[in-house]
Amino acid sequence: MVRAVLRWRPTMNALKLRVCPDCPAYHADLAGLAMRASGCAMRCLPVRARQPLPAQWGDEYGLALIRRGILVRQRVDSAGRASAIDIAGPGTTITIAALTDNGATGYAVDDLLLCVLPRITFESAIEDCGVARGIVNAQASMLERVERIAEARSYTSAFTKVASLLLAIADTLCPPRRLTYVPSSIQQRDLAALLAMRHESVCRSVTALEKSGLVSRTTQGLHFADRTALEAV
Repeated sequence: MVRAVLRWRPTMNALKLRVCPDCPAYHADLAGLAMRASGCAMRCLPVRARQPLPAQWGDEYGLALIRRGILVRQRVDSAGRASAIDIAGPGTTITIAALTDNGATGYAVDDLLLCVLPRITFESAIEDCGVARGIVNAQASMLERVERIAEARSYTSAFTKVASLLLAIADTLCPPRRLTYVPSSIQQRDLAALLAMRHESVCRSVTALEKSGLVSRTTQGLHFADRTALEAV
């Protein structure tokens, strides 16, 4: 008598139970990377506040999802001058190559926890339609964020630049959520770097926004007291 050998295969519900409660992939159309029968394809790696992302990650990993913390992306020219080009928060997706190729780098605004995908797994994963769709959506979200920052930088008035940047950060830092404040971990020197302005100019503009009653300082950060008026600046 031949007995059939039954192999247990995890159900979708069983796979969901194995996903971390704050899994960024699960909430960014990239659940296929986390809900695998063999386990999550990503690794969690920390970066301490104000520290740069290790340059060697570009050779090891292809994709990163921000699980906790905030990341500023920069470009560094041949003279070593850094220009901030982007700021991203929990739930956002970035390609590691975009951080390590052609003078691009990044640093943690506060303690950062990233879910990173090995490059070889990333290259094979993009052949999956579901994963590819999530990556395309993530890139579109990053493009919108960078364009909003570029728009803020284009204004001539320092007051308008700062107001526009605060709105851009609140709207795009943690998609799909729109925040009503700019987190306190984002310092004025970070805002200055993103706008290519002097720290003192940003400080004066933020103070003016406070005196005008458009923003207020709370334990969370800079809260929008009157968003409609802030948009009209």
